[in-house]
Parts: sequence; structure tokens; C-alpha cells
Amino acid sequence: MKFTAAFALAVWLVVTGWLATMVIVKPAVLHLGNDADETAEMAQLRGAIEHNRQMQERVALLRQSAYTDGNQPLLALPSAPPTATDGGAAAPRGATGTSGDPSTHTVSVVLVANGQRSAIIDGRHVRAGTRLADGSRVAAIGADWVRIESSDGARAVHAVPSPYQPASGAAR
Repeated sequence: MKFTAAFALAVWLVVTGWLATMVIVKPAVLHLGNDADETAEMAQLRGAIEHNRQMQERVALLRQSAYTDGNQPLLALPSAPPTATDGGAAAPRGATGTSGDPSTHTVSVVLVANGQRSAIIDGRHVRAGTRLADGSRVAAIGADWVRIESSDGARAVHAVPSPYQPASGAAR
């Protein structure tokens, strides 16, 4: 009986030591890469973080090189590539019809600077009231549309093509 307390103390120390090693060793085992799925997910996460960093650098470059009108920066996106005509050849950028038809024009982008709207039509910077090469007149410019009036009074509203969707019909 006199060794029972010493024996209980020894068992208690062994069990406590064993539990302590499990607490210390278990996190170390997880970091050794035993879980391959977790490692693949970590690699994907690192790749996504790197991609986001590169995109932020590109946006910063665009902001630095953007044209400014007064104190407000302007950023113009390129228009959609020219579509094929009936003959199969691509129409050159900025080409207009000679009939004065307002639906033959190409609107690239609408710009807003100092509260004034302007647009790039057939490669030319215009404001409301400007006459185009074929005699048509820019009647109005909206946030994402331009209304052109031909010399004979016909009107056409052109939507600005979205850089994120394929180009559809020119006039609506």
C-alpha cells in the first residue's frame, strides 16, 4: 500500500506526457503535407492571389496612362472588331455609307468629361450637333447610345457595343 501513491503518480505522469505529445505532434503532422487535397487547394489559392495581383497592376497602369480632360480621367475601351460584309471581306474601321443612311455609322465609345458627353463615331470625336462626313448630324448622345439624324430626316439610335458581349446589329 505504501507504493500505491507513487505508482498512481507515475501512471498520471505517463498519461499526461502521452497526451502532451499528441497535442504537440498532431499540428506538425498536418503541416507535413499528408493531406494532398489540401495542398492542391492551397496551390490554387496561391495562383488566384497572384492572378489578382497582376490584374491590379494592369489596372494601375491603365489609370496612369488614361487621357484626362480637366481633372476627370477618361478611359476608352476598343470597339469590337469589324464584321464581315456580304462579300465576305471585313469592312474597314471608320467606313461609312455614301447614301446618308444614319444606320451605316459605327459608334465605338461614349465619353463623359466635365459633365459633357461626346462620342467616337466612325473613328472621329464628335459632340451633339456635329455634322458627319455623309451630311448626317449627331442629334443626341446618351450614356450608352447615340442618335443620328440623316439629311432627309431619318433617325437611327446606335447602341455602344459592349466589350464583354459579341457585337449585334448596329442600329436599333
